Amino acid sequence: MNELFQGRTALITGASSGIGAEFARQLHARGVTTILVARRQERLTAIAQELNAARRDSASVMCADLCIEEDLKRVAQRLRSESIDILVNNAGRGSFGMLERLPLSEELSMIDLNIRAPLVLAHAAIPGWKQRRHGALIGIASIAALQPLPYMATYAATKAFDFSHTVSLWAELKRFGISVTAVCPGPTDTEFAGVARVPGHFTGAPRDAVETVVKQSLWALERGLPYVVPGLRGWLLGLGPRLLPSWLTTQVTECVLRGILPSDEAEHGVA
Repeated sequence: MNELFQGRTALITGASSGIGAEFARQLHARGVTTILVARRQERLTAIAQELNAARRDSASVMCADLCIEEDLKRVAQRLRSESIDILVNNAGRGSFGMLERLPLSEELSMIDLNIRAPLVLAHAAIPGWKQRRHGALIGIASIAALQPLPYMATYAATKAFDFSHTVSLWAELKRFGISVTAVCPGPTDTEFAGVARVPGHFTGAPRDAVETVVKQSLWALERGLPYVVPGLRGWLLGLGPRLLPSWLTTQVTECVLRGILPSDEAEHGVA
């Protein structure tokens, strides 16, 4: 078993469903003790019970809303005070629509969750990792990090930050024995699109399996890759932004996404 995982402890944010819950399961299967962090106590407890049934006392929960300052401080303090070897910065959300029609408070809250929280948690974890000369950071970005997204402008910008920040830390920390990988999933079979309020006929499109996304992400971390675009659909969708000029891909993306806007926004663009 890879020494990166066996006998280690991981703290996973957004662990109550989707990619976060699957990271908990796959890390646990590799011999990792897991600390599950999210807002939804019942879901966290159910996943922890599942993991503890397979290996006693191997999973615990921490109910926290990372947009709330005191909750974020509690999680950061745990990273500073305990020997936590792996941090999966997964918690995040999106939004969809014309910027001026989206609640400003929710856009700012998304910036707190997608940017501020992972930065604070990485900042708390790194000193201990450097002292112990081992540690691992997985930052969940998105293929949106590679491509500006009209009608999801704030979300795409937060993920561009997550990608750049995580890859920068990969270069900064590898000489200290710390592994870092940014993950850029494409459409994945999670509840993300529903939370972002993307219309149903778009959310019903084919998506990559969450098991595949996490498996390929851990494979990339083990091999010291700075980033990975996991899943076949994610990889294919990520080709355009990597091969074509951004002004072109952004215009094409605008045309596609405009087609799934609510009709009043698409036609008039006013409140």
